[in-house]
Amino acid sequence: MNNQSRRWISVSVLMIPAILIAGLLLGHRSWAEDSKSVAFDYADQASRLVKCRKIDELAKLNIPATDAITSKLCTWKNDYVAEMQKQEADRDKQYDEEVTKAKDLLKDKKYEDAVARVARAYQITRDQNAFLELDWVKDLTAKVAAKAAELEGKGEWLESMDLYSYLAAIYEVDMRYKPDMQRLARRIRLLAVYAPKALYLMRQELNARQKPDTEDATTSPATQDEPTTFPSWQDQVERVAPGMLHDAIERSCSNWVELTSYDTLVKGGVEALRLFLTTPELAREFPGLADKNAVATFDKALNNALAKSAANKNLAIDDVDKIVDDLLQVSKNTIKLPEQVLVMEFTDGAMEKLDPFTAVIWPHEKGEFEKSTRGSFGGVGIQISQERGQLTVISPLEDTPAYSAGILAGDIIAAIDGKTTVNMSIDQAIHTITGTPGTKVVLTIKRAGTADKDYPLTRAVIKVASVKGFQRSPQDNTKWDFMIDPENKIGYIRVTGFQDDTAQELKDALTKLQQQGMRGLVIDLRFNPGGLLNSAIDLSDMFLNDGVIVSTKGRSAPPQRVKAHPPTEIPMTMPMVVLINQYSASASEIFAGAMKDLHRALIVGHRSFGKGSVQVLLKIDNDEHPNDAMMKLTTAYYYLPNGESLHRRDGAKTWGVDPDIKVDITPKQLSDLLKTRRDSEIIHRADEPPATQPTTKEAPAADTQLDTALLMLRLQLVQSTN
Repeated sequence: MNNQSRRWISVSVLMIPAILIAGLLLGHRSWAEDSKSVAFDYADQASRLVKCRKIDELAKLNIPATDAITSKLCTWKNDYVAEMQKQEADRDKQYDEEVTKAKDLLKDKKYEDAVARVARAYQITRDQNAFLELDWVKDLTAKVAAKAAELEGKGEWLESMDLYSYLAAIYEVDMRYKPDMQRLARRIRLLAVYAPKALYLMRQELNARQKPDTEDATTSPATQDEPTTFPSWQDQVERVAPGMLHDAIERSCSNWVELTSYDTLVKGGVEALRLFLTTPELAREFPGLADKNAVATFDKALNNALAKSAANKNLAIDDVDKIVDDLLQVSKNTIKLPEQVLVMEFTDGAMEKLDPFTAVIWPHEKGEFEKSTRGSFGGVGIQISQERGQLTVISPLEDTPAYSAGILAGDIIAAIDGKTTVNMSIDQAIHTITGTPGTKVVLTIKRAGTADKDYPLTRAVIKVASVKGFQRSPQDNTKWDFMIDPENKIGYIRVTGFQDDTAQELKDALTKLQQQGMRGLVIDLRFNPGGLLNSAIDLSDMFLNDGVIVSTKGRSAPPQRVKAHPPTEIPMTMPMVVLINQYSASASEIFAGAMKDLHRALIVGHRSFGKGSVQVLLKIDNDEHPNDAMMKLTTAYYYLPNGESLHRRDGAKTWGVDPDIKVDITPKQLSDLLKTRRDSEIIHRADEPPATQPTTKEAPAADTQLDTALLMLRLQLVQSTN
């Protein structure tokens, strides 16, 4: 054997251990990769089954718990299946109960109670179209519609409205009862504005006459004393002038999103005035309505107005002014309606012919409207509700006059500035408590175990946060905890509205979450009614680095396309889920639609509301009262990145944003969820007396929509690590 052969053998022998070691290392890496591959495959299978809502197949998916990752997968899957199966069982039970009760009530000819049950069953059933075709459902709704018409004919406005509301909810798609509901709603609004005492007595009489089901009955208020004061209609029409009517109608005809005519708007105004004439409760405030001859003469003038409008094919704004002037003159000679009343009612009726979001914001409404868009106002910093006839504090807000003074959750507000709050409406209470910062208000507080106490408070600028977490922070009850799943580092942010400061609030929350190592995120937009378009765009841009966020098109408004641009607030690779439901509207839908169409987030929940129209705010000026009123006018429609319109039109079968994963919950579950949310917002002071704090803490309501979001994020995180 030569030297070269020996060297080769020596090298070969030396390489054997290295090869063996390398083989072992490669084998180990292969095993680890196989383990990850198994986890990836099962996470992928589970994701697909959840998306398709194949819960039974998901239950049968056998995930071998061979390591930490697959063990977690198995636990997540089993917990989710158990929760979904429980929800479905609850749904079936609730449906059967509602249907059985409805049929029993139908046999007893208790149509009013039966239709309430049917409305709930409709929301629960899995096949709503088939439900509406059931013979007994069609029979009941026909009887209820006849009863509603009969009650309206008798002037039983509240009962008729209740029935039409149930029917409108049941036939929400074809909207066959929508005009009836709108008519009754407008009549009740007339009472609320011009005859609030009559409306109060009507409600009291109805409550005394009705016999609620024991299941739904609530404890009656301890007292049924009549409020000492009622809102004055004179305050509601203060500073209203004919120029506002002129401005509103002219702008509507010129700039509304779709083509309309002055004739259509005149019809709306005349219909509103005719409804005013045929609401007898108003005669107490307007004696001219009790004069049959005067009413007949004015009714004839309304017919003449319609005839003139229809006869003129080229009706212009000057012609409308002349029609209104004639009606004002006839009114002075007959029913003697104040000019402001006629102007306001005619204008509101005209606007109703357009869409639900076009409206005049009258002088008395301007302050409240501006407050809602700013997200801040002058007040004392409390959330209130009406519970068992008493004005109750839900929670004080942190760093506000009420919080500093020691007002607590559960306190009863017995009086405001010395005036009793017995049977005071929430709107009245808010109007009385809020006001110019720096001014004073005194709240008389009832608290169990203590004597009544007056709290003199100085109003301040109150900022209502629009970004909230999952629960209050254990370390600081006034702050939110945004990390819902610390183990998997999943954040949760609830956006309640799109206001001026929402983008900054969201940035602050994201910063906190990223400091805690966030790996996934839930954005909850359920019950979010929307808000400012610019806020929706800013929030969308925080998560997108490219693509059209939203576009708008209108008849006279110039089209717009808003694109996203880098940088983003969190990495584009971080998984996200957006939660929506049927109460997510407007700006919420723009954000959710952009996240869905641009494939940035998974959308979970229920189809959104379908409010896809753009409103602009216009000042309605006139020489007598400049800048006292505004007009909210629909000028365009929103379009999602895929080009589809969000807007829900009458009779449409599709609208809004459809979730990628549809997870419906029953009305009862919805109610329980809202209660859990409200409870989570309560702030208890560190120095609060123990007697005022809850002795037992109820378990939070089941939330299968949120559970679905969390499961999908966990599965995505497993897949992203492979």
